[in-house]
This record gives sequence, structure tokens and C-alpha cells, in this order.
Amino acid sequence: MDFAEEFAAFLSASEIPCTIEGLLFSFPERGVAIRLVPLEGFIRPQREKGVIYLYEDRWRTGGDCLKDRLLAHLGIYRKIFARKCEIRRIDAPAAAAFLDLHHSYGSAKAKYKYGMFLADELVAVSLFSSPRTIPRDIDGRQVPLRSYEWVRYASLSGSRISGGMSRMLAHFVADTAPDEVMTYADLEWSEGDVYARLGFRQAGLREAVTFWVDPDSFARKRTPDGGGIRIRNFGSLKYLKQYKEA
Repeated sequence: MDFAEEFAAFLSASEIPCTIEGLLFSFPERGVAIRLVPLEGFIRPQREKGVIYLYEDRWRTGGDCLKDRLLAHLGIYRKIFARKCEIRRIDAPAAAAFLDLHHSYGSAKAKYKYGMFLADELVAVSLFSSPRTIPRDIDGRQVPLRSYEWVRYASLSGSRISGGMSRMLAHFVADTAPDEVMTYADLEWSEGDVYARLGFRQAGLREAVTFWVDPDSFARKRTPDGGGIRIRNFGSLKYLKQYKEA
């Protein structure tokens, strides 16, 4: 069974109706589509708004967590209310274990690590960087801002946390009083509309990245050492939210 057949079987088992045009699976009731991106003869498709791009290596290595994440986009998820949760600092091993399961790019190094807990269950994790001083033009003046990066946010696969991102951000802002928070939206999954709703503005593009995929393990590498299938992602949109006035 090839990639497209496997994915169609997954949708059928989950009883999710869709229309199929080649490698494009559309879900009109959800206002979203998923385009499969096979490894063999890799060709990166043109980006279209409202389309999730599922690279074959992600499908092969993502396991149940990836499938749960896809189902959440298609309306099958556990709903959690952030107002019923508690946010507190967590250590690096706890953050890494959660993100390696529930974030597309796994964990990352960061100074600030927060967990959102529903009772004793860890249901979301956010990472924020140390500050950097960056000059910004505000009302025609160059103002040095303490800028932090929102490095990671992930919720439990198969869940949607109502108000989760806004509460995580508010908690971090209360903790550190930043002048600015910067983050990126992965264009394989979205164009960052959620950040716009949180008051961020689009501020540029991080260029696409080339990877080499091991054809046996499907692991992505940043260098061609040992060969592999050369692929290229879509890059990311940069978003900024400023808290300091001129």
C-alpha cells in the first residue's frame, strides 16, 4: 500500500468524508485540505491557503501522535478549557519528553519552560527564549526592545485547548514583562492565523530549509552526509507582538 492509499485508509477507518483529487484530500465541512507530499521523485507543490502539507517522512515517523493531530484539524478531538488548567514552570526533561511526542520539530533549548496542567495531567507546553536587545522603529524612533522568542507551543495530540495559547502567552508576559515577543508559524501546517488573533503582526518570512531524508528510517538530516532523499520545506512566517510604546 503506498502513501496515498495508507492515508485514504486512515481517513476511512476514522469515518471522515472527503473528496480526493490526486494527492489533495479536501474536507469542505472543515474548510481545510491536506495535500500529500511523497518522497519518491520529490516535487514541492505550490503553497495554497487553507492547505496542510503532509510530507511522507512525517507520516512514516509521526505515529499515533501525528494521526491524532491530523484528526484534531478534522474536528475529532478532546476539548479542554484553559480556564480549568494551571500553568507552572517545568524542568527541561519534562518539556523535552512532551514536545518530542507532540510537536512536529520536537524539543528545543529555551530559558523559560511552562507546562499547562489539568489536575495532574500535562496537556500543553510552551518554551520561550532568553531576551535579546533589538532596535525597532516605533513611531519614527529607534527604540531598543527586550525581545523574546516563543520557541515552542504544543498541546496534547488529539486535543484542542480553548484559550490555551492566550493563557500561556499572558502567563509569560506577567512573569517577564517583555518589550516584544517574536514567533514563527510553520507553513507546512498553517499561515499563523492564531497568532494574528493573539495580536501579533506578520513581520517577514524565514526561508525554506533543505533536508535529506534517510529512505530506511525516514529521519530528516540538515546535511547530505550519507546521502538521502533531498526535500525542501515551505519555511515559516515571522510574527511579532510589541508591548512597549514609544
